[in-house]
Amino acid sequence: MGALLIGDVGGSSSRWALVDGAGALPLHEGGAWPGYNAATGEGTALLERLRGAASRTVDATRVKVHAAGCGTAGRAQRLASELAPLFPKATVTVEGDLLGAARAVWGTAAGLVLIAGTGMNAGRYDGERLSAGIPSLGYILGDEGGGADIGRVLWRDALRERMPPRVLQAVFGTMPALPEVIGQVYRNAGAAAFLARPVERLRAVRHDPYVQALLRERFDALAAEVGRVLGGGELRAVGSVAAGFREELSRALGAQGLSLTEAVADPLPGLITYARQVWLP
Repeated sequence: MGALLIGDVGGSSSRWALVDGAGALPLHEGGAWPGYNAATGEGTALLERLRGAASRTVDATRVKVHAAGCGTAGRAQRLASELAPLFPKATVTVEGDLLGAARAVWGTAAGLVLIAGTGMNAGRYDGERLSAGIPSLGYILGDEGGGADIGRVLWRDALRERMPPRVLQAVFGTMPALPEVIGQVYRNAGAAAFLARPVERLRAVRHDPYVQALLRERFDALAAEVGRVLGGGELRAVGSVAAGFREELSRALGAQGLSLTEAVADPLPGLITYARQVWLP
């Protein structure tokens, strides 16, 4: 049997690994590859990176991808069709990133799962499939508490000179150029990833009162929606925002009766473990 290629594709970045009986080989040693949200973006950069790695993936006979924006059958099939020519010897399956997150942190056990990365989503997992999820409305109508949502406030406050100088210096360095920001947000398919870009740098000034107020506001909005749909209980999370601001997120979720017991930035190690248990008998 050939190797299994696993892909975890988020809105801003993706991670890939070849898994077989001998072990797991990450393909992104130099850093995460381009991401792609099938609902709001285009995947040219990611497809080119995969095309460039063809010599390393030639032995793959199965490709299993969990991708942002692929929670619906139509978008999942569209991405599978785009990937299929790159893997002519393989069967390609694409499913949503929330299901991938659930498999990564819960395996075959049941529980509540949250994604808080570039975007936000949550659902109830029965150990096999998802139920009672939050409809994914994208970074304009939804994604409360995700990177694009927090970043939107950061860009706005910087451009309107409402951000404390210390935070501005840490997050942006200098005042952003308005024409460039407008172009990236309103004329670029990768707007969500652009909006989320400064959020990681927010960690350096996380205890500033402005930052704490911002995180409290956006995570309260996230927690209110997750609590409304899922109720209370133990919850495990995936994503750069969940892992990077676990303390603040946990506090907001706790107010809604949700106990955050795990938060990992990268779901790929958990997916590799799941693959060995379920897909590679």
